[in-house]
Amino acid sequence: MKSRYFVGAALGVVLAPVCAQAAEAGPLDETIVVAATRTEVPLSQVGQSVSVVTREDIERTQATTASEVLSRLPGLQVTNSGGFGQPSSVFIRGADNAQSLVLIDGVRVNDPGDVGGGFDFGALTIGQFDRVEVVRGSSGVLYGSRAIGGVINLVTQRPDEQWHGRASAEYGWRDRRQVSASAAGLVGPVGLTVGGNWLKGDGYSAFNEDRGGTEKDGFESKSLNARAQLELTEGLSIDGGTFWTRANYDYDNTGADALNVGFKRDLTGYANIRYDGLDDRLHARVGYGVVDTRRISDDAAWGPYETNGKNERFEGQVDFTPIEAVTLLLGAETETQDFSDTYDSNDSMTIDSFFANLTLRPVAGLTLNGGLRYDDNSQFGDRTTFAVNGAYAFAGEDGPVVRASYGQGFKAPSLYQLYTNAGYRALEAETSKSWDVGVEQPFAGGAGLFSVTYFDRKTKNMIDYDLAQWNYYNIGRARAKGVELGMQVIDWQGFDMNLAYTYLDATNTLTGARLPRRTKSNMTASLDKRWDVNGQGGLRLGAELRVGGARWDDAAQTYYVEGNTVVNLRGSFAVTQNVEVFARMENLFDEHYEVVRTYGTPGRSAYAGVRVKM
Repeated sequence: MKSRYFVGAALGVVLAPVCAQAAEAGPLDETIVVAATRTEVPLSQVGQSVSVVTREDIERTQATTASEVLSRLPGLQVTNSGGFGQPSSVFIRGADNAQSLVLIDGVRVNDPGDVGGGFDFGALTIGQFDRVEVVRGSSGVLYGSRAIGGVINLVTQRPDEQWHGRASAEYGWRDRRQVSASAAGLVGPVGLTVGGNWLKGDGYSAFNEDRGGTEKDGFESKSLNARAQLELTEGLSIDGGTFWTRANYDYDNTGADALNVGFKRDLTGYANIRYDGLDDRLHARVGYGVVDTRRISDDAAWGPYETNGKNERFEGQVDFTPIEAVTLLLGAETETQDFSDTYDSNDSMTIDSFFANLTLRPVAGLTLNGGLRYDDNSQFGDRTTFAVNGAYAFAGEDGPVVRASYGQGFKAPSLYQLYTNAGYRALEAETSKSWDVGVEQPFAGGAGLFSVTYFDRKTKNMIDYDLAQWNYYNIGRARAKGVELGMQVIDWQGFDMNLAYTYLDATNTLTGARLPRRTKSNMTASLDKRWDVNGQGGLRLGAELRVGGARWDDAAQTYYVEGNTVVNLRGSFAVTQNVEVFARMENLFDEHYEVVRTYGTPGRSAYAGVRVKM
């Protein structure tokens, strides 16, 4: 009854777009970011550390999965336990995978059926997405539970007045085939977006082939997305959409080949009512979102284990700019999580929330943000979080931007951790306090951007699994601090350059041990060169260097995983203005390495394909 009453109150608040629609990126100093503030804001006015990946970036690097895109960004580390479909975790500044919030078109897709309530990137392809935004640092005020490490927002293609679309197909190593297509435009007054992706391959042994693995662990993935939007009257519109993905894959036991098979199905849906008025000074949205996830792990010896997770949200927010120097954002949300599994677990929790954020622009170039959030969790009571950040953009085309932020975050234990726990369930919520300071320096007339950021986050009550007692427990305190370096150059005399380097010191502050699977240093660097041919875009060649540091694989620091160095090559040629052929070679020198102990990584491999744009 309390939640129903709260929903009524939330729907009474008329609200603005939340991470669902991001404008196309322009020059670096004009890039619009949504995820950082839940409203459309120029990058120069964002106080937190943010990365934006465009469709052009995705095509240039020839990425096929979301994990590949994220692994190229400062502050992010990706660990894959085998090939496609196998568990894939993303650590933002050393935060656990379950401590970061993942959005697709503004809908939270973290799985209540996941062990920690996180999101498994192992089966998420990138073909249907036009844009990826990553906000680093605790973002609990705007996003509530889970946003300790940061926020990842993936945005599909958006319609405009003219129909536009793309399609691609590629083939490569171990019979891997992929076909992807997306189109958007108007049908009368209705804006439509449709897309799909299919990926299938023989794969490689999840148990490292260098350790004796011989059985290939194949996979097949299918995904579809759709969106429709309609303007009812001037300023008032409705929209809704869905994202569906299904993956089947083989997997192995830890340390041995096995005939295990896995299945994962995600279904996301959303609907919104939006209003923009008062000369674009008022933006409002009331929305509903639902995520339904089903997983089956069918062990060849022990049989299938199934989990089902469902998350439903009603939310609303309104942002009002009475004068140019002031913007006030108010919002309310209610969320219900449900979890069930093969062993008769059937549990739920609700979270009711209110938040507010004040933005001040007192002088030219200076933007200040401060906010509060109140959450009432049915399992863990209430909690209030606070955040403040600011950015100052110096005048001039090559003027630097200085950013600083402080934020609090928390994450309630997942339903899986609570109700599959063997005899001990008195878990406390994880909490964090983080701050960072950095500077971004444009150069080359805005074609280039160099950034350096120092960050520090302290976390209490981190949840881990006790192998001796077979249950989950709070380990106490952890700290992650370090430095991020980034450089991006876009089309400077035909060159594109990217650099992402992270130094991370992530430790359990009670024992002094490094947190498992976090490297101290991680770097990706790439250089691409374009040659114009007959005004068609012509030839592009590129090379990429990826250096991953060594790490401990377990909390007890028993197993050590060596670092690795991987070189990739890529190239493309525009046959016509709308048709492009491409090819790449990954792991050129056939580096043999592990990221997660006993799990394999791909050897030297090659792929080729064609891309069509309309």
